Amino acid sequence: MRRKLAADLAVSRTHAPVDAGARRVRVEDAEALGVLMLEAYRGTIDDGGETLDDARGEVVKTLTGGYGAFDFEASEVIEREGVVVAGTIVTHYEGLPMIAFSLTLPAWRRLGLARGGLLRAMERLTLAGHARVQLAVTRGNTAAERLYESLGFTDASIAAHG
Repeated sequence: MRRKLAADLAVSRTHAPVDAGARRVRVEDAEALGVLMLEAYRGTIDDGGETLDDARGEVVKTLTGGYGAFDFEASEVIEREGVVVAGTIVTHYEGLPMIAFSLTLPAWRRLGLARGGLLRAMERLTLAGHARVQLAVTRGNTAAERLYESLGFTDASIAAHG
């Protein structure tokens, strides 16, 4: 079961930290994002037994508009030593910006990468003139739920994907 959340982008929050390894997503990141997605979900409440091919397919679907127009300006990946270790993926779903995925490799969790990526995406969306952002999180994914709530996301009635 998914929990639907939204945040008001006009609300003041902590300024997004600068991360020298953060950069905008490119189409050629599809393979690295597939690996990131598979590893980030493995062994979690969101692990449905997917394969690398499944994850690649999900990334391609996202990049090509399967969950609404992909936002290359707001989305980012974070690299460390040439490896994509985290990503914040933004689409526009039913007329609103949506955090489609917030992904971090297990070895890089709890270091602020997801928080930083989300804050930077929210700043970019604000600068682009958006007032709200939405997302969906699996109920019971308490770490993600706490992170989103700490950033001002609250329960909302939004459409969610997959």
